[in-house]
Amino acid sequence: MKGIVLSLGLPRKRRFRLSNLKAMFRRYGVCLLFAGVLLLGMALGAVYARNADERTLKALDLLFTTNLDSRLSQGALGTFCACFASDFLFLLCACLFGVAAWGIPFLLLLSCFKGFGTGVTAGYLCMSHSLSGAGFWLLVLLPGTFVFCAALVRFSENAFRYSAVTFFRALGKEGAPASPRQELMQFCSCFLSALFITFIASLLDTLLWTLFAGTFKF
Repeated sequence: MKGIVLSLGLPRKRRFRLSNLKAMFRRYGVCLLFAGVLLLGMALGAVYARNADERTLKALDLLFTTNLDSRLSQGALGTFCACFASDFLFLLCACLFGVAAWGIPFLLLLSCFKGFGTGVTAGYLCMSHSLSGAGFWLLVLLPGTFVFCAALVRFSENAFRYSAVTFFRALGKEGAPASPRQELMQFCSCFLSALFITFIASLLDTLLWTLFAGTFKF
């Protein structure tokens, strides 16, 4: 009986290896870096929201939802345009920084600023409108914001790698690619994919604003 059991080949526990951890960080390290920077920005924004004045909130409203009165007075088309325009600006900046050899630090700052504005919005709503603000953030704003932030982090990873290759190539430490045009087209394809996800996120924002924004009283 013992021989039969052994012949069946019972599943063995996989041993954790340092090489597996290194491979995981090599594959996902840049993506995790941008996600961590964005979360750090959110934490900083939530803390800053406690001392933010009305003038600052109005200035940030171009890129984030910090002025509910003006946003709630818009129709569905206005809501979609506002959401898509602000997200598109972040995506466009990430694309421009990605094609620049010096763009890596600015890509990190861009992700941090996106997280900062998101944290300011969440903190402002929760502190100004308590449970109603928290519910509005979770139900109306968070789904579309999460979708776009995921797209931004993923595209920032591609922009980081493209910028790094451009930087080392400018220093002469990396040979010319076999097809520079194909390399650029692949990066542009990543941008279009991220732009499509941004469009979906804006549609989701518009749908949630149209269906649920009127149920919250501020």
